Amino acid sequence: MVLIEYNGKKPIISENAYVSPQATLIGDIKVNDNVIIWPGAIIRAESSQISISEYTTIFDGVILLTRSSKSSIHIGRYCILDSGVTILGCFMEDYVQIMEGTMIFEETSIGEGSVILNNSQVPPGLVIPARSVMRGVPVELIREQTRNDVLEQKERAHYYSNLFTKIKNHMPNAQGYMLSFSDFMKFMLEK
Repeated sequence: MVLIEYNGKKPIISENAYVSPQATLIGDIKVNDNVIIWPGAIIRAESSQISISEYTTIFDGVILLTRSSKSSIHIGRYCILDSGVTILGCFMEDYVQIMEGTMIFEETSIGEGSVILNNSQVPPGLVIPARSVMRGVPVELIREQTRNDVLEQKERAHYYSNLFTKIKNHMPNAQGYMLSFSDFMKFMLEK
């Protein structure tokens, strides 16, 4: 993986996290236990801190970028950021899912258990209440989630994190990107 120090600050990554060798991390970044960062993710904390909490999964091609001192990024526990998501500044609570191609602008706040659907845009400074399902450009409320919906999101995030624990236990020297599709499916289906 590419780890770059910027303005005297460098990424701090838990020994219990998985960061793909094809990911890039720059500056004041903290990656906590059981976080999974997939290939092609670019995380740039050049202007303010980026903190990624436990059991969060950041998929391929996600971009986290702080553009000003007011645009820090905090990702809560058990969050899932799907492929192609871009976040420029956000306080994200626990159990949030941001779906493919979504753009989140500075100084936003996303409440616990919320979902932002594919290809949406969250405008600067928007506060999204807990358990909201949002969609559109700009986002609008579609519906509210139940407690069971939020618990299912938590289970999905936990599942992705455990997948790499299984891989690490069975193949301690293998990186996730090196697995064949059949090996990957075997680990996914294993209980």
